[in-house]
Amino acid sequence: MKGSTHVCSAIGDLRSVVVLDTGALLAGLQLRLPGPSLTTDLVVSEVRDPESTALLERSLEAGKLSVISPNPAYIEEAVRLARSAGTLARLSRADLSVIGAALEIRDCGKEVFVASDDYSVQLTAVAANIGVVPVRYRGVSEARRQGPSGRSTLHQSP
Repeated sequence: MKGSTHVCSAIGDLRSVVVLDTGALLAGLQLRLPGPSLTTDLVVSEVRDPESTALLERSLEAGKLSVISPNPAYIEEAVRLARSAGTLARLSRADLSVIGAALEIRDCGKEVFVASDDYSVQLTAVAANIGVVPVRYRGVSEARRQGPSGRSTLHQSP
């Protein structure tokens, strides 16, 4: 699959991209990163309180955050990955949109990371060979993956 023109053009010339989940967005991580970051429309829909809404608006106005809507095919791929990783039951639609966006951005030829403290989001990202940026906590240090032999192997996160 090749990333959509809409998402690839939203990224522009950036070489690496961080996709924020709701927790990362509410923590204001986008304002602490050196470059702009992305999130999804479903994550934005979870921002409800006035303080968080003001933070979101400030981030958008400062050019530190862009909002994208990943292609449904990438959301379906995120669902398949989460099912395979055993995390699907613990992921929200917004979480799946973050993983889907990261997959689509990767297909645009960019280095991509997911910013999240949600262990299920982190495990799913690691299963997809997508880097993880912990927000407040240490983050996943290793995840069990099934190797070609069918045995579990350890995979260190980046």
